[in-house]
Amino acid sequence: MTEQERRELALTLLADELAERVIQKLIDRQKRALVVVTGAAIGVPAALAGLKELRDEGFTYHVLMTRSAMHVTGEDAVRSALAPETLWVESAGQPPEKIAAGFDTVLVPALTVNTAAHLAGCMSDTPAAAMILSALMKGKNVVMAVDGACPDNPKRKELGYRMTPALRDALHGNLEKLRAYGARLAPADGMADAVRRAVVSFLPAKAVRPAAQAPAGNVIRPALAGKILSVKDVNTAPQGAVIAVPKGVIVTALASDEARRRGVSIQFEA
Repeated sequence: MTEQERRELALTLLADELAERVIQKLIDRQKRALVVVTGAAIGVPAALAGLKELRDEGFTYHVLMTRSAMHVTGEDAVRSALAPETLWVESAGQPPEKIAAGFDTVLVPALTVNTAAHLAGCMSDTPAAAMILSALMKGKNVVMAVDGACPDNPKRKELGYRMTPALRDALHGNLEKLRAYGARLAPADGMADAVRRAVVSFLPAKAVRPAAQAPAGNVIRPALAGKILSVKDVNTAPQGAVIAVPKGVIVTALASDEARRRGVSIQFEA
């Protein structure tokens, strides 16, 4: 390898590492989430279980609980699932908008009919509504589990609800408004996947590639830039695949971490 080739290789390696670190910082920022727990009585355990999964993937939480959530869900259940760095009840002691400004991701695992109606009407008359509405107005990641606010949830019939079509349409309309405002709506048992998709949506488009499932024994030989295997090369490989590279190829640290996360093996060929 000539001196010029060594310099070009070093520059390529440095550029890839810098790009990967920027992407990782964006992901880490999204994983620091503000969680607003209102007093819904439907779907909460499933939503909290999903957020616990995300905690195991590196998410950290700061939590605001309304007084009704303290009664319906309970502080112990929230602390057990989320292990929050901070937990406020009803008010954080600061303007809600100021609290929300410090987070790019706002999660609502227990949206109530009442809070949905307030947000649909653009009313920020409670700390919870003010935090969520502020995040929506600034185009942040807002993901809501809507079981407690959806008129079609089967649990409502079990609880004795018998709504007229007009009332049902009004509640549907509130949720559709929230979707139009930019909120991501999900069932409680799909909360974790909805949050993962939301985080990916905030990454540069070129950094995200869909992951297919590889057939058994699938071997990928990527076209490498120089003699470097970067995280971009790993992202092109289906989950469970084997990436075969020539001996002497440099594997970046982020590429190695991503390969482990996706169940991708890296093998060196002679």
